[in-house]
Amino acid sequence: MEMKEETDFERICLLCTEPRVPSGLTKAGRFFCQTCQREWILEKRKVPRVGKHILNSDEKTEFLLENLSLFNSSLGLEDLMFRFSELIANRLKKDKIAIFITNLELGEIKLAHYYSKQKQLQRVIKRIALDYDLSYGILVEAMAKREPCFYKFSDQTHPFYSFYSRLTGTKSQLVLPILYANIAVGMITIDYEEEDTTDYIEDEEILKIVVGQFAVSLRNSLLFSKSKNQSKHFRSLHTAALTLSQLYLNNHNEMIRMILLTLSGIVDSSVSCLIEIPENASKAKVFKVFRDLENYELKTHTDSIDLEELESIIHTKEMKTVDPLTIPLFEALGIVGKESVIVPIQLENNTICLFVLAKQESRFPHEEMEALNAFVSLARITMGNANLYQNLSNKERLEKEIEIAKEIQSNLLPRNAPEAEGFSFGGLMVPARGIGGDYYDFILSPNRNELFVCIGDVSGKGVAAGLVMATVRTILHSLVRVKDSPWEILNDINNYLYSSYKEAITPRFMSMILIRWNLITDEVTVSGAGHGNFYHYQLQTNSLHSIDTGGIILGINPDISAFKNESKLHFGAGDTILLFTDGVTEALNSVEKQFGEQSLERSFLNHILLEPKKILENIYFDVKEFVKDQEQHDDITMVAVRKI
Repeated sequence: MEMKEETDFERICLLCTEPRVPSGLTKAGRFFCQTCQREWILEKRKVPRVGKHILNSDEKTEFLLENLSLFNSSLGLEDLMFRFSELIANRLKKDKIAIFITNLELGEIKLAHYYSKQKQLQRVIKRIALDYDLSYGILVEAMAKREPCFYKFSDQTHPFYSFYSRLTGTKSQLVLPILYANIAVGMITIDYEEEDTTDYIEDEEILKIVVGQFAVSLRNSLLFSKSKNQSKHFRSLHTAALTLSQLYLNNHNEMIRMILLTLSGIVDSSVSCLIEIPENASKAKVFKVFRDLENYELKTHTDSIDLEELESIIHTKEMKTVDPLTIPLFEALGIVGKESVIVPIQLENNTICLFVLAKQESRFPHEEMEALNAFVSLARITMGNANLYQNLSNKERLEKEIEIAKEIQSNLLPRNAPEAEGFSFGGLMVPARGIGGDYYDFILSPNRNELFVCIGDVSGKGVAAGLVMATVRTILHSLVRVKDSPWEILNDINNYLYSSYKEAITPRFMSMILIRWNLITDEVTVSGAGHGNFYHYQLQTNSLHSIDTGGIILGINPDISAFKNESKLHFGAGDTILLFTDGVTEALNSVEKQFGEQSLERSFLNHILLEPKKILENIYFDVKEFVKDQEQHDDITMVAVRKI
């Protein structure tokens, strides 16, 4: 066999376990292997090019075009990162590729996508996040310097690198910042299982060809994703409905008033105030809501003041608490009490807003400060969205209203079960196609002595129904702090609904069941407002009882005292209750037959041995099996509570 130059061919021993260049003697086209002690005819094998010549011009053009077809497609953020990492992994023949995204607002570098054939490894490390400071060493340095780098994990002192190495088996890593307009928006990393490797030279050469185009696509996807999801974290459909409703989009003052009402309910503030300072204005507008916690009366007032009067607080940059007596302006504005808190925000149109809240006889506890800070951030988005949505066409606005409000509606419901010892909870709501008015809640008193559980259904659909439901939620959360009787609470809600909507073109009504547990005496009190019945399973007798709550639907009559109902319920260990709305029992199949209460009772008993959350999931599965592919026309809402 005629031998070529060794740079083009590799000598391979056919018996040895892995391709390599073993030690031995070569003579006349034959190779005597000292490893296996045999003589072999040499086999031709092409050796790939190395170094900077890994791709010729035609290959580079082909590779770039292959990527451009990806970048020019309208992929979502997740699909873009997956497709790009998959393409790179196939080209580089590497298994572990990560894409990090920089979030300068949060000061962190977050792992956005990790590509590996080891699916378990993907799940384990998907939540890695790094603080954006130099203590993390080479990774953050590469981002700050905006330059590629190759490094060994053994040279790094930060604990993150030893943790990552143990988790993935990585010994060294190539880092390429993703630059958009010379600003690092993220980085790509390639993991290697050897410390000393020259592969990174070729890998860097390939990545440099396309990382610029990827940066543009990534930046565009991030902006689109942020725009699409910016309202997802609203915790109150009340605020969201104001933002999305045409009424409040065109009524700025009313939007502010309702935001302040919600704020006063979150932190039990006696006075809520917003000082709004538009850019280049000579005066500031002041919106105030005064709240009488004992009589549940609201007073609102709007005024304007000169900017000179705001000199003591106008430059506030972060949330802080103050003694109202130390701010002369506060007394003039009626902001008095033991402690006040100031929360500043700035809108995209450069309007400065100062939220000021005051407590009469106490200070703001830490948990209320956190809730206040979070809600004000959401209010900033609400106020900004009021401007953004005015630019949409009527059709686009309606579509966005339904799409976003449905997501926000789910965030209004309890995020977690209350920490009430001796109880287990489950709550489920599957909204229909439109925006519904179903509502359920678990409310644990601040002293953890009382637990309220409720379920309700507002008449009608759309943003108007959602707004009523959200307002009732705000009132309910306030009333349970000052009143023990479920019936008195329902009576106050009725007064609000009737007085607010009696002259409306479309009156709004609401049915509800409200249950109060005294966790000290174990007494259970139930009141109903035209919502019908609920189920009580008793473990001791293995029996199911339907409890009719009676009452009258709220908002119809100005005086509902004649319909007062307040019954006691013996709730033993192992007992379970199930509350539901008519979206469950009135679900229709293809022949217009309803799921019905008998089917619901049967499903409840079939799954009674499960935890409350699983009971609801299985009942919903049974409902879906019954209706098959029929469209859901009403919200499906259920609540289950068990005494352990």
